Amino acid sequence: MGVPVMDQDRFDRLVDTYGAAPWRWPEGEREAATRFAQESPAAAEKLARARMLDDALDVWELAGAPAALRERIIASSPGWRIPVFRRPRFWWASAGLASACALGMVVGAAAAPPLTAGRETDPVAALATQYDGSAPFGGAFDPGAVS
Repeated sequence: MGVPVMDQDRFDRLVDTYGAAPWRWPEGEREAATRFAQESPAAAEKLARARMLDDALDVWELAGAPAALRERIIASSPGWRIPVFRRPRFWWASAGLASACALGMVVGAAAAPPLTAGRETDPVAALATQYDGSAPFGGAFDPGAVS
């Protein structure tokens, strides 16, 4: 893929969008735009005006708002005075939700039938549930050893 052809409209859009610094231009268009600026007097003039604007913007500093104005704005905004987690309604709602969850767990555990109710205890199943993984897989397992 070759270098794109640059014309005055394209160069103007490039400089208006990215400014006069070539390092800000898209890499694919940088070479063609630089060459066009060297060959075209109109492009060189556009680039010079863009450099002046860039320089002016680089030295311009935005003055901060006075502290009194900032405090007055914050004080007049609704809801900024008390953070959400410090509002009493937040804590009451949280306490109510936590209480409901705890009560649900207690009632559920008390009302649930025992896990072994109605089943006979199988010694092999009991041994399998107590297996701690210390024996290698494929090891000998003797169900007759369980009584």
